[in-house]
Amino acid sequence: MTKSIKLGLTSKWLLVVQEYELVKQKRSKNFETAEQICQAYKVHRKDIRKYYERWIKSGKNMEALLPQKRGPKPGQLKTLSREEERTIVKIHRRLQANEFEIFHLIKGNSNFKVAPSVSTIYRTFKHYPLNKKRKEKIKRYEKRYPGELSHSDTYYLFKTLFIERIKYYLFGLLDDCTRLCYVELIENLGSSTVTKAFFNGCLE
Repeated sequence: MTKSIKLGLTSKWLLVVQEYELVKQKRSKNFETAEQICQAYKVHRKDIRKYYERWIKSGKNMEALLPQKRGPKPGQLKTLSREEERTIVKIHRRLQANEFEIFHLIKGNSNFKVAPSVSTIYRTFKHYPLNKKRKEKIKRYEKRYPGELSHSDTYYLFKTLFIERIKYYLFGLLDDCTRLCYVELIENLGSSTVTKAFFNGCLE
């Protein structure tokens, strides 16, 4: 990551935490309260506190304000041996089973030291991609006319993306024939809300 990219990612939060520190010490010339900082920079107070503590613990290092990677920390993921990985791949290729089916097939199997989760099985697929010959043998089937088959899914959006810190979801609908995709922002995963979004996508 270049210096210009780092500066672009940290410049805003550096101003925020510096002003926040001055407000705490009652020496700020621009703001009197933390709420005024939130309104001026369009951020939430919880995020200010999070970045400020990270900045202080690092000795006021600018790089501490860079966005951190999401997900589990190194060493937290369950790792499988080569033999266990090959067993999963064999089941996947011979039975054409997905990660959920394999999870139930090998559940309680004595050949596995630790029962792998569905996500661990899925990552194993990625470690052993299909070669060119196997890919050529796969015949993709697509529906003949629009609306014959569609795929839908939802995705959770993090609260930090919104000033009001409200939980939102993205609803996506993909038509198998035309490959057209419809996306809508929804507030909850209730059946009525998702059904409404689904029909909105069909009408579009």
